[in-house]
This record gives sequence, C-alpha cells and structure tokens, in this order.
Amino acid sequence: MNIGKLYENKKYFLLLCPSKDIAVAAAYAFDDAPIHASDYWSKRFNCNVSYIAPKGIFCLLKKDGKYCKVLTTNGELGWIKYPENKDWTKGCIEEVNT
Repeated sequence: MNIGKLYENKKYFLLLCPSKDIAVAAAYAFDDAPIHASDYWSKRFNCNVSYIAPKGIFCLLKKDGKYCKVLTTNGELGWIKYPENKDWTKGCIEEVNT
C-alpha cells in the first residue's frame, strides 16, 4: 500500500483504533459480529474503537510496519493492523482507481 492512495476493504472487518498503541494491543475482528469486538475493545481501553467493514474505503496516511494510519470516507481517523505479507491479507485490500 502507498501513502496518499485510496483503498477498499474487500474481505474482513478491520478494527479501527484511535492510536497505534491500542491497535497493537487489540485483536482483529474476523467474525460476523464486529460490533461486539469494537465494543469490547472500546470498553477495555476506555476509548472509541470502530471498524472498517467490507466495501469500506479509506486513504492511507501513514504506515509503520504492519500498522496503518487511515482516514475513512466517514471521516474516522485511526489505526488498523494490516500485515501485507500474510496469506489472509491477499485480496483483502485493493487500491481504488480514481
């Protein structure tokens, strides 16, 4: 992924955390109940953890290893955990052609 480009989440619900530190500590939300995962982590860290659903679009703002700071089309700013070289990530996030 390249900074400044738009991307679409194609497969999984990705937790969107308000800081990189929380993204490091939080788990992925792979199940069909992302609201439960985001509620759990929000309560655990006393903050607002949301998620990027499949078909969600975001702009990559910063990349630090497997952690990415993004801005969603809903105006949410946060960090996702996205290790590009794992089997599960193949085809998960694709660049949007503008």
